Amino acid sequence: MKPNENLMENTDYDTGIRSIIVTNNSLNENWFSWIYIILIWLSVFPTILLFQFFFNLFSIWFTPIGVMCFLPILIVLYFGLFLVFLLFFSKLLLILINLIHRPREGIFKRNFRDKDYLFFILRKTIKKFVLKAYNYFPLPWVKIFALKICNIKVSYNTGLLDSYIDSDFVEIGENTILGEGSIIMSSMIFGDFLLLKKVILKDGCTIGAFSVISPGTIVGEGAILGMGSYTQVNQYLEPKIIHFGRPAKKKKKIDYDFNLDKK
Repeated sequence: MKPNENLMENTDYDTGIRSIIVTNNSLNENWFSWIYIILIWLSVFPTILLFQFFFNLFSIWFTPIGVMCFLPILIVLYFGLFLVFLLFFSKLLLILINLIHRPREGIFKRNFRDKDYLFFILRKTIKKFVLKAYNYFPLPWVKIFALKICNIKVSYNTGLLDSYIDSDFVEIGENTILGEGSIIMSSMIFGDFLLLKKVILKDGCTIGAFSVISPGTIVGEGAILGMGSYTQVNQYLEPKIIHFGRPAKKKKKIDYDFNLDKK
């Protein structure tokens, strides 16, 4: 199924959006930096209380020598608890924000008077902080768990490596591999407008290192996007086809079965 292009109808920017070269996805989020302070305070406070409780409960074991021996473990446990509380309170804030204004796709004015733009910035600010914190955790499934909590549809058997995934409207199928430095963008700034369009990567896809997936892109089952390539907005990559280039173009049919479960 090819991508739904209804969002691109009835706009003067139709031609420009379809052919735009992806160069930037940055937003000015300085106005919402206070959210970081709130999240840190909410997460650190219960972490300290919980550590204090266990310290008092097992104080007999916390001799100076014992503390020095177990200091690395204590630091990891403290950081782990902080991440758990950070994810918990971030999820609560996201639920509250989504209840106030439901996320939706479309083209919106880059103006805080536009509710869709305003609440997108709020969601992105929260998710960006959480996912950056979870990037420092060595277990790959932990990052996937955080993405799921942040409403990104992704399977635990997905290989994310050191990739960037946008904060909204992203679906990633099973057995998909994202190469190092690859970027999945469901949002894009062009002029005074914000574009939000769902990105779908179906089962068995491979996105090459340092490649860019633009908003509205649908990658068919078993398709491959070559290293350093990028897709155009609303582009459809056919299943079991190698695509390469800037923008990506169909190059070669894959003659093997992408289904990893099939023997």
